[in-house]
Amino acid sequence: MRKPLTNSPLLIGKLLSSLLAFGIVAIGVSFLRIVHGTPPPYGAPGDIGSAAFFPGLVALLVTGLGVVMLLATWRANANVVFERGRTGVALIAFILMLAMALLINVAGIWLVSMLAVPLLAVCFGERRWYVLLALAVIPPTVVIHLFEGVMGIYFPRGMLL
Repeated sequence: MRKPLTNSPLLIGKLLSSLLAFGIVAIGVSFLRIVHGTPPPYGAPGDIGSAAFFPGLVALLVTGLGVVMLLATWRANANVVFERGRTGVALIAFILMLAMALLINVAGIWLVSMLAVPLLAVCFGERRWYVLLALAVIPPTVVIHLFEGVMGIYFPRGMLL
């Protein structure tokens, strides 16, 4: 016979996982509202050539993955137990990504991404300084060049720059 969920680490794990899933859905929906705003600020989201297409697609994917996470958390045989020490790392990474989204308009894409990418790597155990330095330079440069140079989708420069 199955043990009831009340007062168990399993219930706490499912509640924390549900909170994270709701946070992910909220972030995805807020970006969907921006992309589909009236008038559409970045062009028609359904037009593959507009600047709104890819961000809208990513926002839709994030929202869908949040819903899938929520459904997977509460399925009958799901065992969601957070390991001691790893829960804090996941929450720190989530807070870091949220801070990145909030600071991008003030600090700009370059500064935020050059700080956030290595900090995320540190959260997950990377300690070699040359790897952290490479992570601070290479991924932001490649991603920003891909979006701005190739696709014509520009990121915020920030008020500080």
